[in-house]
Amino acid sequence: MDTRRRLTEAFDTVSAWADAHREAPPDGAGERAGDRFEAHLAALAEHLRGGRPLPHPAYAGHLVKPPHRAAVAGRLATSLVGPEDRVFDGDPTTVALEEEVIADLAAMLGLPTAHGHLTSGGAMANLEALWAAREAHPDLGIAHGADMYPAHEHMCAVLRTPAYPVPTDATGRMDPDALARELRRERVGTVVVSAGTTTLGAVDPIADILPLCRERGVRVHADAAYGGFFTLLVDADELRATPAARHLRALAECDSVVVDPHRIGLHPSGCGAVLFREPVTGVGARRDPRAGDFSSDVPSPGELGLDRARPGALAAALWLTLRALPLSPEGVGSGLAAGLRGTRQWCELIEAEPELMLFQRPELDILTYLALTGERHPRMSQVEASSGHILRAGTAGAEPLAHPSHLSTLSVRVLDFLRRHPRAVADRNRTRVLRSALLDPAAESRVHDLHARITALAAAAPRRASGPEPGAAEPVTALP
Repeated sequence: MDTRRRLTEAFDTVSAWADAHREAPPDGAGERAGDRFEAHLAALAEHLRGGRPLPHPAYAGHLVKPPHRAAVAGRLATSLVGPEDRVFDGDPTTVALEEEVIADLAAMLGLPTAHGHLTSGGAMANLEALWAAREAHPDLGIAHGADMYPAHEHMCAVLRTPAYPVPTDATGRMDPDALARELRRERVGTVVVSAGTTTLGAVDPIADILPLCRERGVRVHADAAYGGFFTLLVDADELRATPAARHLRALAECDSVVVDPHRIGLHPSGCGAVLFREPVTGVGARRDPRAGDFSSDVPSPGELGLDRARPGALAAALWLTLRALPLSPEGVGSGLAAGLRGTRQWCELIEAEPELMLFQRPELDILTYLALTGERHPRMSQVEASSGHILRAGTAGAEPLAHPSHLSTLSVRVLDFLRRHPRAVADRNRTRVLRSALLDPAAESRVHDLHARITALAAAAPRRASGPEPGAAEPVTALP
């Protein structure tokens, strides 16, 4: 798709309609603003050159995929008019689009009768789900995986609701036995499960957790901000035979689910969605009469919940994206499938490479690994130094590099490292391992080149971390 042409078409199409309803600015005001705009736009472009190129096939860092061109064009076009999604009375156009995309997301998750709405991001969507959980069980707390996204614990603090972290197993998934022990204490009203952690891509055993919760009348909320879109592939060759597929299917039985279109759904940053399997009670399910006058007896999605001031451009951009690239194995799923294949191919290369070692095997498309740099058993101080070297050296030098590598790192506690590699030398409380996610479908064909680049960087990494030998420094304290 020609991005420049599509953006120009979007701008011209909407501007022609909007200009017919717009008065000209006062004399000279438009020209002065235009001069300032051009000067500072050039400065902004120069500043952005220092960033990392998400659309580049060599980018294998954080898991937020670059926005689809349709999403960018739809957001730009709708922003020129500026409708809000809050009330049908203000502008019905994007309200209807939001209802369509919510139905699309609900069908993808196996929740065809669910209701919900878009939010300004996954964090806000999760906050609203936990708010509903608190209203459903005001005298009980919320349990979540100990290795889950830390925002859930922070949200509980905001809601003044007790938070109970549940231990995880050696792969970062919630331990059902530990959860069962917690539920027997009868202080939990909602359990938050993860359909793909943003650190390791670990999928909690949702299908095993649901019966434990149903037996005690406990709600289950699924944070599927990252992994929810992989439900498109639960019957595809890339995912069908994996344990993750079984647990992703179980999202259809959860009481609420959050997905994040800007992570996997190819939408610009700042778009989340919360869905409820059944109507929720409490403050979030009622219209606030102070919010405005309503001409419709049926509330629109934007009239409910916490996030009531988001722009209609969110719905319009997502609607256009899902029409250009539908929520199907052949649409959005095709890019996810390519990422899974590329990740598994890269995993096999690392397992056969003496310079590198997996931190743990990937469950979805997040790969974690480390450089051995001559050590028989990984030394945590050396892992820290090597990861930092590879991260920096991958994009250092002349611009553009002939073979760049844009990676990210993951901070790991000493006990978590030793659970996966018990023979490692624990001379630090924490270390950093390398983390990669293949964002561009074209990266599947470039895995060998990217692997060769990182292997060469690992071979050139410092062979021993600077500083005193283990035993000469202060004693290592194991973090919980």
